[in-house]
Amino acid sequence: MLSRRAFLASTASLAVTAGITGTHAAMGPNDKFDLLVKGGDVLDPSQSLRGRRDIGIRFGMIEAVEPDIAEARALRVINASGKLVTPGLVDLHSHVYPYGSAIGLPADESVVNQCATTCVSAGDAGANNFAAFRRFIVGQTRTRLYAFVHIANIGLTPFPIAELYITSISRRWTPAPRRSVRTRILHSAPKFVCRRMSLPNTGPNRSSARSSRASSPERQRRSCVTSAVSKPAS
Repeated sequence: MLSRRAFLASTASLAVTAGITGTHAAMGPNDKFDLLVKGGDVLDPSQSLRGRRDIGIRFGMIEAVEPDIAEARALRVINASGKLVTPGLVDLHSHVYPYGSAIGLPADESVVNQCATTCVSAGDAGANNFAAFRRFIVGQTRTRLYAFVHIANIGLTPFPIAELYITSISRRWTPAPRRSVRTRILHSAPKFVCRRMSLPNTGPNRSSARSSRASSPERQRRSCVTSAVSKPAS
């Protein structure tokens, strides 16, 4: 009977063997490239290479870089004469968090126009929404994505408002400590009372009082006398 330890050891050895050998078989004499990029000016700093080369691609991997590859050896040919061919570029400042960032765009749609295969999110997500960025964006995007975590916990969600503006607002909205009833009474004194000055409406001079109010614009104004009423603290 095979023990659990022996079973795990055997499967691990098989995995290591598969990793070393790989599943990608070498091309035979009758095999064809899936894609041939022909006649381009190849620039590859990792190999100190600059010159005209043909690039054969098979199973999504570069199979051959040679001065001349016959077009008959490929299923599809792209003529890159007069064009610069480079390894995939890295966009070190991108915004690739659509629907989570106010300025985010889908990475798979934007890299086509900028010759990039890798993008670095420049703070689209913060501590509170980075898990959603990793699950719904990174996990469903063909483009290789890396990210800088924004110092603000919600990242660039409130853009174009300053990212740290929410933090300052939250400080302003923090409720002040409640004061006791006695303290509120002391802060409310002294009070100011406004009394309206008016002429008498009864008696023999009623009509003259009305005419004088109508003729004198000074008396048509509301006048107030304010007096400070001190309230002793109890």
